Amino acid sequence: MKTEYFYHDELNDDFASTNGKIGKDTVDGTYPYSHHSVLWKIAVFVIYRLLVTPIVWLYTKLWLGIRVKNRKAIQKLRGGCFLYLNHTQNIADAFIPSIAAFPKRTYVVTGPEAVSIKGIRHLVALLGGVPLPTTFKAAKNFETKLKEAMDEKAAVTIYPEAHIWPYCNFVRRFSEKSFSYPYKTNSPVIAGVVVYRQRRIFKNAHPAVTVWLSDPIYPDQTLKEREARLKLRDETYGFMSRTAKEQESFEYIRYTKVEDNTKP
Repeated sequence: MKTEYFYHDELNDDFASTNGKIGKDTVDGTYPYSHHSVLWKIAVFVIYRLLVTPIVWLYTKLWLGIRVKNRKAIQKLRGGCFLYLNHTQNIADAFIPSIAAFPKRTYVVTGPEAVSIKGIRHLVALLGGVPLPTTFKAAKNFETKLKEAMDEKAAVTIYPEAHIWPYCNFVRRFSEKSFSYPYKTNSPVIAGVVVYRQRRIFKNAHPAVTVWLSDPIYPDQTLKEREARLKLRDETYGFMSRTAKEQESFEYIRYTKVEDNTKP
């Protein structure tokens, strides 16, 4: 029998293995979003490019069996972009974007808990983690960092579903709020969806991963911001949901909705 999770609210339920186990530090105006020193840039090159990227490639290839479809949609972009993906892995969701967007430098917008573990917050930043702000001043610095990433011609990854549902084979509804960033920076969106493939030999093992990418979706600057955000969200969700269904994403874990607080 399949593992089965019961959910009540697809916008807020969280099935991550780390849910509730890591505290959330305040990401305020003192958090160093931007780094301009030569030493930092050297450290990024050595750790991100020379050390971590080959390890990530091996991990995603050997463990996830990753394939990327339509990567040229990102490679042809002369500037930066925002990559939106469904949130269905714990550790791997930190790595999948760098493979999908290669060779672009990749940043991943994370929750504050990603920089709450003592001793690794600088490593998280070196590897491209950009934590969500918790104060107004930090929010301004956060937006400045995203603009710098676009100037850097990088790919900024956002998981609009917000919460991890391991191996979920359908795309959940999500808010339009995170689409303010491509609108404000007038940057293209690449919609991406992780689709699961059942293994041919070890059929009961965890499924393999295929990442499908859309062609660039550009924000409509003739619309007011909220209208443009909604349009971007709808186009992004449409591609993700439609592709997951068309490619028959494999159901490794079953998610069943219940209407009250009692499991059937």
